Amino acid sequence: MKLRFMLSVIPLVLLCLNNVNAQDQLQAKERTQLAVELNQQGLRLASAGHVNEAVDVFKTAIKTAPELAVPYNNLGASYNALGRYDEAVVLFERAIYLDQKYPEAYYNLGDAYLRLGQYPSAVKAYEQSLHLKPDFSEAQNSLGVAYNNWGKRREAIEAYKAAIRLRPGYPEAYNNLGTVLTEARKYEEAVACFHQAAALKPNWALPRYNLGVLFLRQNDRDGALAEYRTLAAISSPFAEKLYGGIYRAKVLVVSNR
Repeated sequence: MKLRFMLSVIPLVLLCLNNVNAQDQLQAKERTQLAVELNQQGLRLASAGHVNEAVDVFKTAIKTAPELAVPYNNLGASYNALGRYDEAVVLFERAIYLDQKYPEAYYNLGDAYLRLGQYPSAVKAYEQSLHLKPDFSEAQNSLGVAYNNWGKRREAIEAYKAAIRLRPGYPEAYNNLGTVLTEARKYEEAVACFHQAAALKPNWALPRYNLGVLFLRQNDRDGALAEYRTLAAISSPFAEKLYGGIYRAKVLVVSNR
């Protein structure tokens, strides 16, 4: 899942508060500006892979301006990256409480619930994200993952197809659609999806591996060997895995991970 950090903080409207004096207004504006700067610093750290350091900075941003939703979302996204999903849920819910029209926070909340195996809650969060941002293709794709993991195959297929309609050049959605079509034994359609994913992202090994597994299921050893050679040429660890299915009769499964 792609984590959705928010790149900027929505500024608060401070000057309309009649019961706040000028000095308090100035202090509030300074706090907001400092929180914006801290949020940006945290984003830079997270983008560079320094997620633990980003956590500390986002916490400071929250203490500086606890009325802002964005640092809560970004701290929660950092916790998702660290596997601290229960803590992340609390933060996303706080972000949503502060800003109920926050599609990225709902999306990240869905990811946390997905990782916790709470699929109905994940579906609800992704659907709310899409309600607020109908063209949010990542949320549509993740909705498909949640439905598939929940065992709702038909709904998963429709969600993946909707993600592709939103973004025709979406290799992950094609690969995911291929996996659920494989589970439904719609092999011809699945092959077309994996081919499309591989064409859109040529050096991505996963759809090539999935094609190889699917060819083996159809007793097409030559097709599987062709995918093995492609995987070996790009030095993918999936090559050895597929080799085991071709030459050692190991049972392989199609994967979206």
